[in-house]
Amino acid sequence: MLKIVLLSASFFLAVLQGKSQELWGAANSNYAGAMGHDLNPASIVATPFKWELHVISASGSVMNNYVYLKKNSRAFRNGLNGEGLGENRFSDRYTTNDKEAYGSAFVKLPSFMYSTKKWGLGFHVATRAAASARGVPYHLAKFMYEGFFYDPQQQIDYTGGNMSVAGMNWHEAGVTGGIMVFNRPDAALTAGISINYLYGLNSYYLQVDKINYNMQADTLWQIDIADVEYGHAYSEIPRDFWKKKGGGVSSSVGVQYYRNRNDIAYDPCLDNKQKKYDYKIGLSIIDIGYIKFNRITSKYFLTDVSSDWYGIDTVKINGVTNADSIFNNQFFGSPAGGLAASGYTLWMPAAASIQFDYSLTPSIYLNFSAIQRLPISDYAIKRANQLSITARYETKQFEIAIPYSFYDYFRHRIGVAIRYGIFTVGTDMIGPYTGLSNAYGMDFYFGIKWQGFQSCGSKVRNHKSFKGSRTDCFDKF
Repeated sequence: MLKIVLLSASFFLAVLQGKSQELWGAANSNYAGAMGHDLNPASIVATPFKWELHVISASGSVMNNYVYLKKNSRAFRNGLNGEGLGENRFSDRYTTNDKEAYGSAFVKLPSFMYSTKKWGLGFHVATRAAASARGVPYHLAKFMYEGFFYDPQQQIDYTGGNMSVAGMNWHEAGVTGGIMVFNRPDAALTAGISINYLYGLNSYYLQVDKINYNMQADTLWQIDIADVEYGHAYSEIPRDFWKKKGGGVSSSVGVQYYRNRNDIAYDPCLDNKQKKYDYKIGLSIIDIGYIKFNRITSKYFLTDVSSDWYGIDTVKINGVTNADSIFNNQFFGSPAGGLAASGYTLWMPAAASIQFDYSLTPSIYLNFSAIQRLPISDYAIKRANQLSITARYETKQFEIAIPYSFYDYFRHRIGVAIRYGIFTVGTDMIGPYTGLSNAYGMDFYFGIKWQGFQSCGSKVRNHKSFKGSRTDCFDKF
């Protein structure tokens, strides 16, 4: 049962509480709009559409390199039928490598953007969450998965360190702006920036510099800890879940360079079959920022403490406050013995990104993108490194993309995304829905948005490239 609880809890955390998912099937599209600004704010300038009313978009993603759902488990079908999965459908990747996990989710609420050939401006509001765990020792992960009664690991001295766990959820309100730096016949350059206010809701973190332990028996855990630190901003009163517990700011910046950018190809009123550009290269730094939590917040230090913890197999933890009391009583003999402060700062999942988009034909593109997390602070949510190659067919009203991604240099993934009219739906990891391979996580996103295109006047109608008779091609797709 613990196996199911671990995987289910990870997914619940990612979906209901966290945005470091990249939306590879949608973010690099020329029609991405608000679904692409998070990857590179410079994409807000000189879009094929004039404005966008972004009604809603949402995403949930969870991934790890340890617990997985076996292939052919029919999880998706069983879920639609309201059926559960047996414990025997889960397994673990028991190797001596450190274990890692990432989760993210967001709901972006009604937002708006306006774009011209010279500048772009938009605003958004969203609720986001993100979580990460890195450097979890394989033996500790195994005990969490099997329980303390896992005999093959008992009566062995184990050491772990450099373990980092963090997560938080927050509201976000931001403004994105960009300009056309220059636009020559052979080259163009745009630049953009997003500035966000962050309304912190809940958070937690755990830093383990070193831990030595031996599971002598099912009921006895001998533990010697050095330099362990943890904290949380959380209330067990349900109505306090959405209360502010901290505040902060964040920013993303980016540039996009176009080779042979063709303004005529961006004009929806001209019936032409010309490429928008030969290629474009984007560079961006994303999610640089922090939230300082200082309400309903506690920070604990456990340094140079040890214990022979008898009865560890019968310990029942009922909530965060109860957990604090149990651990502090065990190591200090007092329910608040390790309390060190009533506030802390957590940093966002910062990363650097590069995007290369090549136009094979006016409608067919090949994109290469990469994400590399940045070591801003030890007290931060870590982003998963990714490499992505995406083939897409793109028109004003219809688009289909097939993204391949190499997730954190561990898992190869194939996805699919479709945009038709106002709707976008996709996943960067289709495997869990087919059951054809072991599933180490799952991923899904969708969006609803209206895009408005420029009205066509007589000057445009008389352009040598215009072959139609319409005088107005204003469109809400």
